[in-house]
Amino acid sequence: MDEDLIDDINLSEDPLVDAVRDELAEQIDEDQLNDLSEGDIQHVVQESMEESIRELALHTYERILSDGEGLERYHETIEGFQERLEDRWGEPLELLERLIIWSMECGRAINQDLGFQAQRNENYQFQALVHLHSRSVQVALEIHHLLEGGFADGAFARWRSLYELSITSSFISNHGDETAERFLSYHNIWEYYFAETYREHQDNLNIEPLESEVLEGLEEIKDELVEQFGESIDDNGYGSGWAAEAHTGNGGPSLHSMKEEVDLEHLTPYYMLACESVHAGSKGTLDRLGIIRHEDIEQPGVLLSGPSNAGLNLPGQLTAISLAQVTTDLLMTHLNSPSLADMLGMQMLVDNIEQEFAEASKALEQDDREATEEWANQDIVDISLNYIDPSDLFSETFFENHTEFDSLPEFRDALPVDLDDVKDGDSVDPKTDEVVQAGSEFDSFQDLVDTALEAWVHRNVVPSEFDIDDN
Repeated sequence: MDEDLIDDINLSEDPLVDAVRDELAEQIDEDQLNDLSEGDIQHVVQESMEESIRELALHTYERILSDGEGLERYHETIEGFQERLEDRWGEPLELLERLIIWSMECGRAINQDLGFQAQRNENYQFQALVHLHSRSVQVALEIHHLLEGGFADGAFARWRSLYELSITSSFISNHGDETAERFLSYHNIWEYYFAETYREHQDNLNIEPLESEVLEGLEEIKDELVEQFGESIDDNGYGSGWAAEAHTGNGGPSLHSMKEEVDLEHLTPYYMLACESVHAGSKGTLDRLGIIRHEDIEQPGVLLSGPSNAGLNLPGQLTAISLAQVTTDLLMTHLNSPSLADMLGMQMLVDNIEQEFAEASKALEQDDREATEEWANQDIVDISLNYIDPSDLFSETFFENHTEFDSLPEFRDALPVDLDDVKDGDSVDPKTDEVVQAGSEFDSFQDLVDTALEAWVHRNVVPSEFDIDDN
């Protein structure tokens, strides 16, 4: 039998390998082990692997479900975080919520007054705008909820949708009933091409197959719309065929060309950034709104895997701007003194929201800069020994991987002074450095502590970091 294979099985710390080893011990007599070939061993391993994995998965699953203590700790931490976020962003978030409710009330009122009549008179522009407005209010509420939870990047991604809704709303507002009717009918074009894609992948997805009659019916509706509105409405389901006749630019209509026509292209830089919050690219992955970076100050590395107190200003401000735009488009369908007052008052509130978010963000960045500078100016040994328990900082794994010491007690015994008294004034006792040099790969006690701290951060901070602002 291959000795390396036996050594790998014996030395492994993988619980799955442990389970396979136990299975081997049950199925193979110890006296027979050396007479077996590697193929024999692999056959037994293969037979036992499936059951071992299932048992291991069940054990892990049950452990996660029964870990009430971990869930409770998380909830307690989130409660403290929410209190700090409310202290920091409460005022602008409340103002944004007031704008959303105001916009909702405007939409409800105008729909109650004009909605029924608009349907009877086939006022397609009003119908399209009121649908776009109701969806925009819902998206704005989603954004507000994400901001309250500390998810700036998620809120920014949802603003992307709100911005697209504002472009569509303004385009229909500018081009009237025929464009609005094409917009309201276009979903039938999209559904036909979606059905084609559905049928193409239905076998691999193991889903209910699409009956041929259904696809034929959708195709018939599509053809009727082409006959009614012309070939331009059929854009193979890309989403903008409804705007083709009203579009004045070169080529087919697109979000890019429509935003230029309705004078909303100045928000393009923010839209590009918001797209990165949606997509899985390098920019959106490495640069997060929820992380404040000071390029001129040394900072600890942070991987953001939860909520943060930072970055709420940009999605908050943009949400106010775009929602007000969609609401204005709807109110413009029925101009009177109350609607004019709503539009003017809403713009006042938008200005106030922008200012409050900007001021909260500025104060946060200043407080974070001061805290970061204080952190950067501390000595690494002072930070480590004053704030972290030595048994946690100097783990057994750390000693095993980086030193010749077997444990923290052995390391303590080797030092010429007590670990708490390693430093003499602003410097480390030279004899301590000599002990470190003799028993490890490090040149000094500070180098050893630096590596231990980095490992501690990766174990305890980076995987669960969700609040970079404790100010």
